[in-house]
Amino acid sequence: MSKGPDHSLDLIRKVRLLDLVSKKNAISLLDGHYLTEISGKGTEFKEARKYVMGESIRLIDWNMTARLGEPFVKVFQEERERNIYIALDISPSMYLGWQERTKIDYAVELAATLAYSAIKSGDRLGYLFFQDKVVAEAPAKRGKRQFYHFLNQMVRYKENPPSSGKTDIRAAIHSLQKKKGHRFVVFLISDFIDLDLPDDLRYLVASHDLALVHVYDPFEYTNYKYFRFLGNDPENPMHNAFVKKEIRSLVEQEAHLKEISSKYGLTWSSFSTNSDPSRMLRHFFESKKRISR
Repeated sequence: MSKGPDHSLDLIRKVRLLDLVSKKNAISLLDGHYLTEISGKGTEFKEARKYVMGESIRLIDWNMTARLGEPFVKVFQEERERNIYIALDISPSMYLGWQERTKIDYAVELAATLAYSAIKSGDRLGYLFFQDKVVAEAPAKRGKRQFYHFLNQMVRYKENPPSSGKTDIRAAIHSLQKKKGHRFVVFLISDFIDLDLPDDLRYLVASHDLALVHVYDPFEYTNYKYFRFLGNDPENPMHNAFVKKEIRSLVEQEAHLKEISSKYGLTWSSFSTNSDPSRMLRHFFESKKRISR
């Protein structure tokens, strides 16, 4: 049954709003913070461009810098043709929230900002939506059409929460492993509610630049050992209302993510739903650059 023209207009309005928000957030990222150092060995030199504050000095073209009197960096073929994949968790727990935005609201804004930055930088954008399985995905492509298709898909999933399913990072990992192409930059966005991060991560990190983006609601991390969900346990509908769910403190969860990042050589960051997405992303990329030097 068709939901009528009003529903279609509402969807278009929400996609346009998300478009505007992502562009606004991306301004600071496009000034050098967004770039990741994945050029690696065996890449083909293409040209030189002006140095952007914060980039590694290892990329500087010293001959051109000396000749022109200002710093230039080498641009490689792989840098110009990166595949950026955004893997977004849409399991039921992501739809919870007690701030102005739910976790899925916040995650969608982060994803849209990263996607706009990718397209504006000339990269290819690919994406997938997952819970305990991948429910939708698209190969990496260039252009605004791909960006708007991604926004449209995100709004649809945000407005239509899944009735069942659990968070299983393996679904996203295995799907990304099957994709062909050169090294990817992967942003895996989830609340990591069960902290079930599998050893399969090592296979993904071996070939790609992986970042874990942890989205959380501050209210989830109380001083109590158990958190009382006001309703069904979001990822176990067999449990009735006011079920107790054991959780870790934020310190414990971030310690676990730090341990995983050290073990597998990946990057991670936590994003609270009451924080500013643009500012948090800027800090994330600044810290990522410091680590990569």
